[in-house]
Amino acid sequence: QNFYSNNSGRYINGRLTNEQIFYRGQTLSKEILFKIKSNLGEILSMNNFILASKNRQDSLGFLRKSVPPSDSVYRVLFEMKIPSEYSLQKQRPFIDINYLNNYKKSSNEDNDLYSILFFIGSIFRINTVVFDINNDCWIIQLTLYDEGINQDFSQVFTFLNDTKRSNTENAIALANLLRQISPNSAEQFYKHLLKKNSESLSKLECYRGLGLCSYSKDDSEQALEYFEKALNLKPNDKLIKSSLHNSIGLVYAQQDQIDEALIHFNRALENTSLPLHIACVHHNLALIYSQQGKYEEELEHYQEALKYRTRQLPAHHLQLASLHNNIGIAYSDMHEYDRALTNLRQALDMRLKLLSDTHIDVARSYANIGTVYAKTQEYRMALEYFNKAYLLFEKQEQIPQQDIEQLN
Repeated sequence: QNFYSNNSGRYINGRLTNEQIFYRGQTLSKEILFKIKSNLGEILSMNNFILASKNRQDSLGFLRKSVPPSDSVYRVLFEMKIPSEYSLQKQRPFIDINYLNNYKKSSNEDNDLYSILFFIGSIFRINTVVFDINNDCWIIQLTLYDEGINQDFSQVFTFLNDTKRSNTENAIALANLLRQISPNSAEQFYKHLLKKNSESLSKLECYRGLGLCSYSKDDSEQALEYFEKALNLKPNDKLIKSSLHNSIGLVYAQQDQIDEALIHFNRALENTSLPLHIACVHHNLALIYSQQGKYEEELEHYQEALKYRTRQLPAHHLQLASLHNNIGIAYSDMHEYDRALTNLRQALDMRLKLLSDTHIDVARSYANIGTVYAKTQEYRMALEYFNKAYLLFEKQEQIPQQDIEQLN
């Protein structure tokens, strides 16, 4: 039986003849949401690049599938309105990035595939903040402002221009964002930045970004070369050094060079005191030992990961659910079925609180519990949970092959 473990761009061409609305789904802390809600009619400045889409449903879908709420974090959909007055502006605080995905804008400006990138320091007025009970998220409506259109904000723009981060830092931040959209485009941008900058830290960040681009494309040899170039620059920041060792460990694990992977994961642990980073490395070590069938070592590292994540995350969080799920699987592999069921039920309870009742991870939890009951020959209970899993899998648009195999 199987278990389920878990500024390189162009300004937008053409005239904005009509008002445009773009959407972005993300989470906000309780404190930040309260501040925005308490300042209706005031202005809001973005301290990072903001990727936004014309497709509202896709943005909502991202919130539902990828961003779990918690006691301290809330789902938010930003509705960002661009006034038609921007048709008169030669320079605008956003760029067209659709060419990165080989997308050609149609003559219809309302095309749902269209996306833009707002610059650091973009300013919006806060219009409304309301809770959408149907989509289980907060809707924050904003209107884009610019000093050329709104003279009353000229002092704010002057302040922002004086206090923005350096051009190099902004460029690297943009490259990091591009990496999530188009690794190939980000790769070219990182290489361009390498030619323009001689600072060790900037070069290190570029090599690190290039390594992540290569890793995302399964080019492990190239990824390893870039990560080692970054490491050879001898970063003073232990957290950066730890992150690089962790990345190198992942590459070696991908190449099945387990001994090398273990060396670098352990070096990653030696160079960090950040709880969530420690948890991440322990999680990676657990995966290594799982592949080797060393279930006691696997369990030990999953429990360490759980200990550190519990210190930093709310009591109900999907990462904790995933760890309880994997701990349950490890106990099952060690034939400790009562402990396996305890952890698998904890994972299921968290997922039911944080996800929709029909989410595929809920189905996987049911199937995992069913698998343990099958191992203990409690076939009535096994059938009950497998049926629950099957009914949820049926509702999925596409069922991964591993899910089909478990239920056969």
